Amino acid sequence: MSDRAPELRLTLDEEGAAFAPGARVGGVAAWSAARPPRGIELRLSWVLSGKGGRDYKIAETIPLPTPAAAERRRFKLTLPAAPYSFRGALLTLSWTLELVALPGEEKTRLELVIAPGGRAIAL
Repeated sequence: MSDRAPELRLTLDEEGAAFAPGARVGGVAAWSAARPPRGIELRLSWVLSGKGGRDYKIAETIPLPTPAAAERRRFKLTLPAAPYSFRGALLTLSWTLELVALPGEEKTRLELVIAPGGRAIAL
């Protein structure tokens, strides 16, 4: 058996990836590896980036315990009320949902928009 990195897939039930604050989001986390990963988790995070650098924050971590080598698991999570996604000339705040295999931190990600009306605020 090889020690290749696991193949990770993350899909949402909803079309698109733009949501109102506090929305419920569901989907499927799937992976395939030569042997079971030590752990799998979903991470909802945001990054604030601009001319002054980057600030990264994990808002929620959802462990998917005792993963098999190949598996599909449904998930549901409630998105936070804030901060909103926004884009401006000096700063941008973006949300990401990641599926992460441990150890090694192999990951796949989906970019999300969390803002009223499901549209990033233009500054």
